[in-house]
Amino acid sequence: MQIGRKAADYDYPNRMSVVLPSGIRKLFDAGRLRPDCVDLSIGQADFDVPEAIKAATVSAIEQGCGRYSPTEGFPELVSAITTHLRESYGLPEGEQVMTTSGASGALTLALLALVGPDDEVLMPDPHFVIYRNLALIAGARPIYHDIYPDFRLYPERVEAAITDRTRVLILNSPANPTGACVAAEDLEAVSEICVRRGVFVISDELYETFIYEGEHATIKQHLSEQSLLVGGLSKSYGMAGWRLGWAAGSPALIDKMRTLQQFMYTCPPTLVQKGALAAFGLDMSEQLRNYRRKRNMVFNGLREAGYEVTKPQGAFFIFPRVPWGNDLEFTTAAAKQGLLVVPGSAFSQRNTHFRLSFAVPDEVIERGIEKLGELAVMGDSK
Repeated sequence: MQIGRKAADYDYPNRMSVVLPSGIRKLFDAGRLRPDCVDLSIGQADFDVPEAIKAATVSAIEQGCGRYSPTEGFPELVSAITTHLRESYGLPEGEQVMTTSGASGALTLALLALVGPDDEVLMPDPHFVIYRNLALIAGARPIYHDIYPDFRLYPERVEAAITDRTRVLILNSPANPTGACVAAEDLEAVSEICVRRGVFVISDELYETFIYEGEHATIKQHLSEQSLLVGGLSKSYGMAGWRLGWAAGSPALIDKMRTLQQFMYTCPPTLVQKGALAAFGLDMSEQLRNYRRKRNMVFNGLREAGYEVTKPQGAFFIFPRVPWGNDLEFTTAAAKQGLLVVPGSAFSQRNTHFRLSFAVPDEVIERGIEKLGELAVMGDSK
């Protein structure tokens, strides 16, 4: 006698019908199956983890670091992050810091702590794919404010989208997928709106060190306890797979997130925490110069090929308009030509753009621009 049901026949809860697989990961898997393709789809730095971080991690392993850390992270690492955020971005005294399993872990914990059924989470369109799905996992409803065509934060559009059910606004600067950076004056205006309307702000600032013009404007310069700053080492130090992020906010919220982490991730990987201590104080200016140059290569190449594109101010993404058809038609044609880029509808309610990452060697960028030039004129024959 067979007991139970097969997994395919299981009656999964409603959230599994609305949480969609990442289109980016599909392309990542496709790229692995076709090693000769030009892959501009995945957003992870192409430089290696600095030697000082590797050495500190190896030393921690050799000395023994297999036990749990405190849920919020080793005190010395929490202290180092706190000092970095206070000295660089003016984190207010009295706010607390905890480490998490990647910045994604911080976002997950924050939304589970802050929202529930019937609440709304306001986010930009376009936005990083995780925001929508995490809101849904938490039982809330994602709503959007439009930042097309130039990917600016428009305070009046934010306020127009807020309703009585809006609990959280997610900001992302520098942004994935657009590379846009929020201007200080717009951040100040939106902060004033959120205070007046009682909306909490989660600010994803993971790409804080990838700023190509001007200085990074952080939420903590304008909002204190009504905001949570999320960051990490994944992008700045080539540590995407090491999974170490952080969150900085009020003691009350950090305490809620710490409780959730106890029963979800326990603590971030201890060997990574030990290695991360060596990151603070490292000079990564050469990597920043290289990525500014890569940004210029891609932007100029796209413009010369006839693409409509906004120049990114940070991160390592660019979000051009498709030259013909819709995003799926264009990216499918690109894949057939051996080029992987991500359809814009993976990030947006619109199907008019596509994302590419320039976090790749220069020769890959050159091959990608060549293929994009060929693709641009394909529309003339359609």
